[in-house]
This record gives sequence, C-alpha cells and structure tokens, in this order.
Amino acid sequence: MKKILAAIAVCGLFVAPALAVSANVDSAVKTFDTVAADAGKLKTYCQINNVMSTATDDDDDAKSEAMDKQVQALMKELGPEFETAFEAGADLDPESEDGKAYDAAIDKLDAKCP
Repeated sequence: MKKILAAIAVCGLFVAPALAVSANVDSAVKTFDTVAADAGKLKTYCQINNVMSTATDDDDDAKSEAMDKQVQALMKELGPEFETAFEAGADLDPESEDGKAYDAAIDKLDAKCP
C-alpha cells in the first residue's frame, strides 16, 4: 500500500493539464474538486498528503504499517467516494489522457495544502 500511495504522489509531480476521457476519471476529478471546496475535507486531505510525504523506502515494517493505518483512517473520514477516486489513479498510465487529467486534478488539490 505504501508503495502504491508513494507512486500516486510521485505521478502527481509530472503532469500537464488535460481533459478527462473516461467516466471514472471524470468522477474522480469531480470528487477532488468537491474536497478542495470543503475546508474540513481539504484539511483531512492535506493530513493524508503530509503523512504520505514522509514515506521512505526503508524496511521499517512497523513504521510503514502505522503510516498505512493513519492514511486509511483519514481516507475513511473523506468517505468512500474519495477512496474510490484516489484508488482510480493506481492503474492509470501517466502519459494517457486519463492519467494526465487525474494527475492534474491531484496536483490542483495538492496546491491547496499549506
């Protein structure tokens, strides 16, 4: 889970704006926009972002498990729509139109975090 989350975060660094092609990505983008517009949800998302930014490639299983639990708890606070939207990026090619649209939406959301 840690590596997937880190990969999604890294993918967000290399994007260009694009229009969403698939309904799943369009739904994810709308969900991210909803989170960005709600101060409470945005604060929770930024907490997730901060936890994920502390991820390292070391072999500290206890630390990784604690981080995963913390991220999962915060994701639950944002609701199942957000969880589904966030997980939608895991299988996207970052060079595809869907991948670019998804990553642009995540970048837009990340930019709202302090």
